[in-house]
Amino acid sequence: MTLSRQLVTLLAVLLLLVFVGTFFISVQNARTYLEVQLESHAQDAATSLGLSISPHMVDDDLVTVARMVDAIFDRGYYQFIKLEDIQGEVLINRELSVQVKDVPAWFIEYLPLKAPKGEALIMAGWRQAGRILIQSHPGFAYRQLWGNVSEIFGWFLASALFVIGLGLLLLRVVLSPLKEVEWQAESICNREFPILDKLPRTRDLRLIVEAMNRLSTKLRTMLTEHEDLAAKLREQAHQHPVTGLANKHHFMATLNYRMASPEVCSYAVLCLIQLRDLQGYNHKHGYAAGDKLLCQMADVLRDIAAEIPRHTLAHLSGGDFALLAEDYRIDEGEILGQRLSDALAGLYGNNTLLPVDNGHVGIAYFDGKQDASQLLIEADEALRVAQSKEANSWSLIVPEEVEKETARSATEWRSFIQQALASDRVALHLQPVYSCPHKEMLHHEVLVRLIHEQDAEQLLVAGTFMPMAESLGLSAEIDKAVIERVLLLLAESTDPDFRLSVNLSPASLQTEGFLDWLEDKLWANETIAKQLIFELPEYGAVSMLEQVHDLIKRVSHFESQVALDHFGRGFSSFAYLHSLKISYIKIDGSYLNQIDENTDNRFFIQALTDIAHGLDIKVIAEAVESETIWQSLKTLNVDGGQGYCLGRPAAWQNT
Repeated sequence: MTLSRQLVTLLAVLLLLVFVGTFFISVQNARTYLEVQLESHAQDAATSLGLSISPHMVDDDLVTVARMVDAIFDRGYYQFIKLEDIQGEVLINRELSVQVKDVPAWFIEYLPLKAPKGEALIMAGWRQAGRILIQSHPGFAYRQLWGNVSEIFGWFLASALFVIGLGLLLLRVVLSPLKEVEWQAESICNREFPILDKLPRTRDLRLIVEAMNRLSTKLRTMLTEHEDLAAKLREQAHQHPVTGLANKHHFMATLNYRMASPEVCSYAVLCLIQLRDLQGYNHKHGYAAGDKLLCQMADVLRDIAAEIPRHTLAHLSGGDFALLAEDYRIDEGEILGQRLSDALAGLYGNNTLLPVDNGHVGIAYFDGKQDASQLLIEADEALRVAQSKEANSWSLIVPEEVEKETARSATEWRSFIQQALASDRVALHLQPVYSCPHKEMLHHEVLVRLIHEQDAEQLLVAGTFMPMAESLGLSAEIDKAVIERVLLLLAESTDPDFRLSVNLSPASLQTEGFLDWLEDKLWANETIAKQLIFELPEYGAVSMLEQVHDLIKRVSHFESQVALDHFGRGFSSFAYLHSLKISYIKIDGSYLNQIDENTDNRFFIQALTDIAHGLDIKVIAEAVESETIWQSLKTLNVDGGQGYCLGRPAAWQNT
């Protein structure tokens, strides 16, 4: 019960107690007064009538006496008048039945009035001739008592309603700051930290509001400081101090994870960019000029990489840079190589201290078969080939056998994807996600496969076809097909706790009408919508926060959840997490490489979980590929894990 209701209830109880006490005393006083009046009335009448008829009793003139008795009795104020002789024999008896009009019977029953008898002696000279007995009629007294009680009750009811109404109004005014404090507390729970500028006049409430304002400010400051500290330490551990790009350690961890995860990356191009004779440039122009050149080169590479949806750009050491362009085909790698070559040549126009030959680019194509070391060797070989050519040249090394699926043209890819959707060649695999440290089932992630048109046993993972689907504008159609299939199978499931996470492409959120379609689907499946989780990659979500907010707002009505996948792939600030009402984040697998030995990654994960938990967001680690990693996560306050060590993807089995 709210405080206002408690106070109103207390006020009503107090008013009721006051009324009951006042009412009881008033009724009892009125009742006693009326009974005294009835007694006095009867006694006065008896005395007066006794004196009046005494002279006639001397002559035994009962006729006259009877007339005098009737004259008084006929007025209707008496219940009975009796005349008795000295032996008690009734000489004259007049009685009137008790009939009370306009008074409820229950009132008479619960509040009976005593009507005492009046008595007077009748003298015949010096001799007692008899006595007269009179009892007043209580009807008039009952009407008067009923009228008094009704007036008292009516006055109290009107007063009570007025007092309660006034009390409610005053309580609303006085306690209105508590509503704002409640809103402030809810906002803090929702990862917002508002300040109430308007302070109440009531001293106690003002102190509460001031304390809540201090709490909100303190929590915001603590989280901000924690975020800043985590960002600085991540910068020190994973970014080059001069250019701000990812350092070699971070790049190698990312490269190893991507090359070993076909679900994440099925094909890519790796570019090694080397500035020519940086050491000689430093000796000739100074290290400050050398650092400036490196920053210029980093800015040029950032501009080029900004047009690549999934990429990792790093400054390896000295004049060596690396760019991993995920989901890039051979023809796109050739275009990228030419752009990088032009960028190297363009440095001469921006820096007259440079020679015409500024550097070279070596490119290797990843077709899903090489490991990170082999890919680096191929890229280095391509760099040596480029260095043997003209100034600012580039070279691309392609494996002898390129995966057929990645060699499809855009038209062939469009036809393949559309036919797969039309003929229902969509397969769903599930990978479990467990809680940490108790390893209890949290949910399953849905992994999408497309069945080959010629070989039903051959399945294409999402990392192979989704990049082309996004570039061709077909990602929304794939997401719709997956969601429809998931909803259908969830409806057939008998386990209400069976939950599934579905990956949404960022391009789908930008497709006109997709969110309306999704909302309609959830309305049509409202009973099972709460079993759905929608995952978005962080690198896409941060670039379209407005659409993500819209998604969260729409699906939260159905108790569906939204989460961020591959968190930490870039170096974006944690600040945007304050405004997103997401359920959990998945740490990118590159941070789990050798986590038992890498203190920097351990600290980053620990800091990230502290920040996320402060925002009521759970943290799940992806790519848990060994028991060593799983045991390390148990010490880092992580909420869950997913990976081959915990469970491999398997074809859907309805539960």
